[in-house]
Amino acid sequence: MHRLFVFAHQDDEVAMATRILDALRGGDTVSCAYLTDGATRRAPAPVRDQETRDVLQRLGVDLARVHFLGSRHGIADGKLHEHLDDALQLLEARVPEKVDEVITLAWEGGHHDHDCAHLVALAFATRRGVAVHEMPMYHGHRLPGPFFRTLTPLRVGGGWNSRAIRFRDGLHIALLCRFYRSQRRTWLGLLPEALLRLSLGRKEWSRPVDPRRVDARPHEGPLFYERRFRVSYAVVARAAAEFRQRLLPR
Repeated sequence: MHRLFVFAHQDDEVAMATRILDALRGGDTVSCAYLTDGATRRAPAPVRDQETRDVLQRLGVDLARVHFLGSRHGIADGKLHEHLDDALQLLEARVPEKVDEVITLAWEGGHHDHDCAHLVALAFATRRGVAVHEMPMYHGHRLPGPFFRTLTPLRVGGGWNSRAIRFRDGLHIALLCRFYRSQRRTWLGLLPEALLRLSLGRKEWSRPVDPRRVDARPHEGPLFYERRFRVSYAVVARAAAEFRQRLLPR
């Protein structure tokens, strides 16, 4: 099988690393696509790209199947909602071969780029007539201020499935975070719970994507990206509405 993993940023692969390892051990072909450049003032896109290459190589991914679409075509970090059609066209052009399954970030309100990558992946899978699954990265549902949950399924809509993972795999993946040198501040917040969930919780969570969920807020109350990044759901929803109406099933 050919499994395509669709991410927003370099380092999002941690959310799906357990599934990547499982796919490779099963003899599947794995492709990875990144829809933004991930760049910040401290970390230009080439630095972010190389950090992710280092991690994916240690997971066993063929780097010829890693596509940094945002870096190559100037889709800025935080601006994916302004480039949904562009991102979909680039993804379809870069991955023209048959794909059997698409795995992407959950529709969870953690980062607006994550939710937009979810939209693009869903549209890609819908056009190809293939299954698409989501996996959690982080969200702030029912938490105040700067607090969030990492690799924790959003308890909205149900349908989550768990799969046991090996302790050594969970620990290995958590320790790969050391390669994200440009993102140390981010991973200071993400790593503690990620380490607990991967090495002690020893479960990964996924569920089939329900296209109906993207017609509403990921959850009630303020979304984490509204609190942390000062981007309103209304802005993202307006930018995505026409894209959803044309490309996503009801």
